[in-house]
Amino acid sequence: MALPLGSRALDILIHLVERPGEVIAKQELIDRVWPDVTVEEGSIRVHVAAIRKALGDGQFGNRYIANIKGRGYSFVGTVVPLGGTTEGRNARSPHQGRLPVRPITMIGRETFVREVSDKLRNDRFVTLLGPGGIGKTTIALAIGRVAAEGFGSEIYFVDLESLADPHHVAAAVAISLGLALKSRDPGPELVELIRSRKLLIILDSCEHVIEAVASLAEQLYQQTEEIHVLTTSRELLKVEGEHCCRVLPLDFPPEGSEQTANAVLRYPAVQLFVRRVAARAGSVALTDKEAPFVAELCRKLDGIPLAIELVAGQVAALGLKSTVDLLVSRLELLKLSHRTAVARHRTLKATLDWSYDLLSDAERIVFRRIAPFVGHFTLDGARSVAGEPGVGAEEIFDAVAGLVEKSLIATRIDAAQAQYRLLDTTRAYALEKLEEHAEVDMALGRHAEYLAGHLETLREALSGLPGAERVAAYSDQLSNVRAALEWSFGPQGDAEIATRLAAVSTQVFLELSLLIECQAWAQRAMASLGNPHRDSHRAMEISASIPLAMMHTEGNDQRVRTAFVKALEIAIERGDLRYELRILSGLFTYSHWTMDIRGATDIAVRSKKLALRTGDHDDMALAEAMLAASEHLLGNHLAAQLHCESGLRHLASGPRSRTELYLFHYTSFLLVGMARSLLYRGLLDQSLDYARRAREEGQRSGNPATFCRSVALVLPVFLAMADLKQSDQYIGELSELSAARSLMPYRSIAAGLKGQWLLLQDNRIEAIQLLKRALEELHVQRHEMLNMDFTCDLAAALVDLGENDEALTLTVDAIAQQQRAGKLLHMPALFRMKGLILASRSAEDHSGAEESLLSAIDWAKRQSATLFELRAATDLAGLLRKQGRAPEAYEYLNASLDRMPAGISFPARTRAVQMLSQLQSGTEDVG
Repeated sequence: MALPLGSRALDILIHLVERPGEVIAKQELIDRVWPDVTVEEGSIRVHVAAIRKALGDGQFGNRYIANIKGRGYSFVGTVVPLGGTTEGRNARSPHQGRLPVRPITMIGRETFVREVSDKLRNDRFVTLLGPGGIGKTTIALAIGRVAAEGFGSEIYFVDLESLADPHHVAAAVAISLGLALKSRDPGPELVELIRSRKLLIILDSCEHVIEAVASLAEQLYQQTEEIHVLTTSRELLKVEGEHCCRVLPLDFPPEGSEQTANAVLRYPAVQLFVRRVAARAGSVALTDKEAPFVAELCRKLDGIPLAIELVAGQVAALGLKSTVDLLVSRLELLKLSHRTAVARHRTLKATLDWSYDLLSDAERIVFRRIAPFVGHFTLDGARSVAGEPGVGAEEIFDAVAGLVEKSLIATRIDAAQAQYRLLDTTRAYALEKLEEHAEVDMALGRHAEYLAGHLETLREALSGLPGAERVAAYSDQLSNVRAALEWSFGPQGDAEIATRLAAVSTQVFLELSLLIECQAWAQRAMASLGNPHRDSHRAMEISASIPLAMMHTEGNDQRVRTAFVKALEIAIERGDLRYELRILSGLFTYSHWTMDIRGATDIAVRSKKLALRTGDHDDMALAEAMLAASEHLLGNHLAAQLHCESGLRHLASGPRSRTELYLFHYTSFLLVGMARSLLYRGLLDQSLDYARRAREEGQRSGNPATFCRSVALVLPVFLAMADLKQSDQYIGELSELSAARSLMPYRSIAAGLKGQWLLLQDNRIEAIQLLKRALEELHVQRHEMLNMDFTCDLAAALVDLGENDEALTLTVDAIAQQQRAGKLLHMPALFRMKGLILASRSAEDHSGAEESLLSAIDWAKRQSATLFELRAATDLAGLLRKQGRAPEAYEYLNASLDRMPAGISFPARTRAVQMLSQLQSGTEDVG
C-alpha cells in the first residue's frame, strides 16, 4: 500500500521502523534526515503528524508512533519483514556461529545489549545477573550475535540447564566446542586444549552448578588471553575477573503516571504484553479503557518477561478484565514477596502458582509429573510418566494440549512428531509440586523406566540409519538419559531400572563417543547387578561396553581382554549368536591393535563360522574384514585383498539393516584393508582410490574412533606418494579429533605420522622427537599396529645424524622381538633398514648389509609385497654398485622392476628407474 508521504517523512518512518520499540532521540532523527541542514524541532513534529495521519494512527485503537516526553519517538506497531518472518531472517544471519538458531524478539533491551557487548569486549568476563524469567538467555544470545563478527563466528553457547552433576560442567563446554575430556580434573585439560584460540563462550543457567562454573570461568579468565566468557546466573560467581551486569525488569508504568493507551505503550513491559496477546489472539488494539488494567498487571508482575508472557497467554483465553481480577486475588502474596531477599523469584513463583490454579485436575497431574523430563519429550513419554490406572491416553493428550494452550509447555514440530518441553523455571516449579504431592520418586522412576523402554525401541528403529542420523537422534536423548541414570543409581533409585537403563544407554554413549562417561556408568552398573542378571543379556551389553571404551581412551591392557572374554562367555552360554559375533568384533579389534596374530586369526575364523550359521550378509562382511586383517598381519597381502573383495561383495548383496551392532565399522575396515594390501603390492593408483574412500566412509560413519582409525591406517599410502600437502591435512585432522575426543592411542599415532612427514622434508631433529614419543606412548598403551613403521623411520633418521649404533640396536631388537612373536608383516621393512644401517658403516659391514637386503627381498617376495621388494632391491643395487658389481646390481633391480605392476609414478619407482638408468650408463649413484 502506497503512503502519501514526502521524502523527509518517509526517511523518518524508515528510521523508526528499523528499530521498533526503541526510543529514538529527536536530535538523532534530525541528524539522520537533515544531515547538512539546520532545522527546528518543530519540523520533526510536523512530519511525525503527517506519518500518523497516513498510517491512521489512533483509528480503531491502533497505535504506531509514540511520543516519549523529553526523550523522542518510538515505533510501537508490529513490523513484519517482506522477505519472510523474523525466524526466517534470523536463520539467514551470517554471524550466528554456533549459537542456537532461534528467533530473538527483544523489547527495551537494545541499549543494554550494546553496553554489555562493549564491556565484554574490553573486560573479557561478564555475568548477566538476574532472577529466573528475566530474559538473561535472550540477551546473551543477542550479545553473541552482536559480537559474532569480532570472533569470526567462534561463539559457543552452552546450555547448563539440563546438567544435574556439577562435575560435568567442563565436559558440557567441551562437547559444545567439539572436544572430549579424559582427565579426572577436566577444567585444566579444557583450558589447555583451547588456550591459544579466540572464542566467546556463553554459559547459560549457571546457578545450580555455580561452584563448578565459577572455578572453570576463573581458570579461563586467568590462564588465557583471547577467551571471553559470558555467563547468565541468578547469583554472582564471585571470582576474579568477573564483571556484573544486572538485568533489570522491563520498564512499566509507575503508579500515578498517565494511564492512556498512548502513554502506557511507551513502556517495554506493556509493549511485550500487547505483542504476546496479539500473537495468541490476533490483532489487538489497546484502548484507553483497558490501558490502566494493563499498567496495573505489568506492575504486579514486576516487569518480568516470563511472567508477562504467561499472563498474556491467559488474557488471550479469558480476556483482560477477568485475568486482572484473577491476578488481583493473589496480590497479598505478590506484595509480601517484595519484602524478601529474593523478591523477583517469589513474584515469578506467584505467577506460576496462579497459572497452576487455573488448570484442571488432569492438567495439574500431567504438569507436575512431566517435570522429570529434561528437554523435549513426546506425547507417549507424557502418557508413560503421568498416566493412572483407568485414565485413557486421550485424557493425557488433552491435558498436554491444554498445557500448551496455557503457555506452560513449549512445542517443537519436527519431521516425525511433535516434541514438548517445559521451560526451565516452569520445570523447577513443577518439581516443587511433585514434592508437595509426595510423587517425586514415583515420577522419576516412571521416567527412568519409560526411557529404558524408549531407548530399546529407538535402537531398533535407528539400526539401519546412517551414523550421522543415529548421532542426532541419540543427542536429543542425552539429557534425559543422564537425569534418569542419576536418579536410578541414587539413594531413592531402583537397581532393576538402573541396570536396565545403563545397559541400553551404552549405545547412546558409544554413538556419541562419550567413552569415559560410558565406562563410568557401565562399571557402576556391573557393581549393582544382582545374581539374577549376572549372566543376562543386560550383563552382556554392559560388559562389552567397558573394554571398548577403555581401548580407545586408555589403551589395550589386559583388563580389556578380560572384560571382552567375560561378555563372550555370557553370549555363548545364552546361545546368542549375533551378540557373540558383536563381542568377537570387539575382541578382534583388541587383538588387531596389539598385533596378537594368532588371537586375531582364531577370532576371524570363528566369526566366519558364526556368520555362515546366521546367513546374514552383514555378518559375512564383518567376518571377511577380520580374515583380511589377519592375513595382512601375517604378510599374506594377496589373500587379504581377496577377503576384502569378498566382504565388499557381501555389502553390495543386500540392505545393511544392523550397522550399529558390531563394535567396529567393518565397511571402512574393508576399504582400509584394500588400500593397505594394494599399497604393499605396489598398486599405488588403486591404493590411493581405496584410501580416499576409506577416509570418506570413516567420516560418514559419524564416529570419531572409526574416522581416526581409517585415517591412521591409510595415511601411509599418501606418505608413500610423498603427497606432503594431503598428508599434512589428514595428520592434522587425526591429531585434532583424537585430542578433542580423548582418543589417546590415535593421538600418539598422529605424532608418529607427523614425524614420518617431517622426515620426508629432511627435518630429522623434530622427526626423531615425535617418533620416539609416539613409540613410548604406544608401548604403554599396547597399541602396536604402526609401531614398526615408526621404528624403521626412526632408525633411518638416526643414521642420517650419524647415530648408527643406536639405529642398529633399535632395528636388531625389533627384528628379534617380531620373530619371537611370529609377527611377520614388517620383516621386509626391518631387514631393509638393518641393511641400510650396515651399509652406512665401514666396508667390513657391507657383507652383512648385503645379506640383510637380500633377506628383505626374500621376505617381500614371500608376502607379495612388491613395493617393499623394489625399495630393498634399489638399496641393494646401490650397495653392489659401490663395490664395482654393477652387473649384479642391474640384474637384481631389473628383475624387481619387472615384477612391479604398471601404474602411476611414485618416489620408490622413480628412484629405482633412475638407478637402473645409471647402472646402464655408468653414471654416479643416486641418493
